[in-house]
Amino acid sequence: MSFLLWFLGVLTILILIIFIFVLPRKKSERIPSLEGIDNPDVAKAYERMTNFLPFKLLQRKIVSHLKKFHPQGLLVDIGCGSGNLIVQIAEKFPNLKLVGVDISNEILELARKRADAHGLGEKIEFKLGNATKLPFPDASVDFIISTFSMHHWTNPLDVLNEIYRVLKKDGTFLIFDFRRDARKFFYGLFTFVTKVVVPKPLKRVKEPLGSIKASYTPEEALQICAQSPFATVMIKPFLAWMFISSKKYLSHFEDIKTFVPIKIKDPIIKPVPK
Repeated sequence: MSFLLWFLGVLTILILIIFIFVLPRKKSERIPSLEGIDNPDVAKAYERMTNFLPFKLLQRKIVSHLKKFHPQGLLVDIGCGSGNLIVQIAEKFPNLKLVGVDISNEILELARKRADAHGLGEKIEFKLGNATKLPFPDASVDFIISTFSMHHWTNPLDVLNEIYRVLKKDGTFLIFDFRRDARKFFYGLFTFVTKVVVPKPLKRVKEPLGSIKASYTPEEALQICAQSPFATVMIKPFLAWMFISSKKYLSHFEDIKTFVPIKIKDPIIKPVPK
């Protein structure tokens, strides 16, 4: 009996691995989604979703990746949402000065309450603002992070230009978002979650499935970044998401826009100046 259970367990794991890693990637046209969360019911439903285990695991991955950059000074979270990530950043990086920016008043109220509940109300500042018109002077920010937001931006290039404006020399940005060409397994998973698991307000706006359908492929993200002032960009793609990062250099490399060819199988897509 124990052998049968062991065999069934191994078989289940193998089937799951096949579904995750072997099923082909989804190929579909991008479907834009809503940019902000102004509906109170949707904002509260989104807040509840951030407490789901898969969401928490992704945020831990983001914080772990952020550690590699050794951020210092002022860090701004664009599209901070209900403050889940920026609160974790405040706890992991106590010496950072933190500001969360979001386009929605409703979601910012939830973020302030979350920060207060963790005793970080005075540590984290929250500002209402649009990603294309950030409430900061030129060259005043050391690090910018943005998660699950790029697919909501009406014009990502405008946002990158604005990020470049507010970053200091040698300042860094890190973007985390879904990739539309995820494995078909994840589309099935997101469809199930959207139709069955999430609260009704999110079902009405077709989230989170709408987010992955509105996201960009690594190639599309690279094409957008190539038009920005950033001379070098690193894109690190994973199963259903990707990291995009760059540093603001003030040198003769600044305006060079030549990149290495893209191969989706590469673990790192890295445009570099010659």
